[in-house]
This record gives sequence, C-alpha cells and structure tokens, in this order.
Amino acid sequence: MLTIATPRLSPAEWQHVQQALSAVADCGCGEPSAAGSLRSRIGHAVDALIGAKKAAPAPLPARLHPVRDFLCETGRTRQLAERHVPTLAAQGFSRAQIEALALLGA
Repeated sequence: MLTIATPRLSPAEWQHVQQALSAVADCGCGEPSAAGSLRSRIGHAVDALIGAKKAAPAPLPARLHPVRDFLCETGRTRQLAERHVPTLAAQGFSRAQIEALALLGA
C-alpha cells in the first residue's frame, strides 16, 4: 500500500487523472509478444482450440507510454515510481496529479 495523502486537486485536475487512468486501463504492463515467439505461438494454438479472444485493443499512443510505465512500476513495487516523475511532469502533470495516479492506479 502506498503511503501518500490524498492530493488536493481541482475538479479539472481530477478529470485529467481519470482520463489518463482510463486511457491506459486495458493496455497491460508489458509489450505484446513478438511475432513467432514461444508465447505468441502458444497463444495462437490456444486460440485455435478454444476460439480467438475478442479484438485486441487499439495500440496505446506514444504519449501515454510514460503513464503506463509509471503505473506498472508503481503497482509492481507498491512505491511511487520516482524515476518516471520527470517525464510525467514534462507532459504537464503536477506532482499532486502524479500522486493521484499512483494512488488510484496501484
């Protein structure tokens, strides 16, 4: 569990946090399997046996990769992923918004 106080954000700032979380909600924490990899081949075999999964989500836009990486590392370590903070700040996220992402996404 993260030990961060609930940040004070304006309604608009909370909305930006929610939009970022929603945008990366189904992206997963890793890159898709490389074509021809063992994992990819097993996935195709399983699809052939039980039927294909629903369509894959659209690829994540590059601007959201830092949000995904931050959330994945924060969730994995249960600590604020400080090494991603400068990148998020450069994208316009305030420290309070970054902490809100960490709390809600972990």
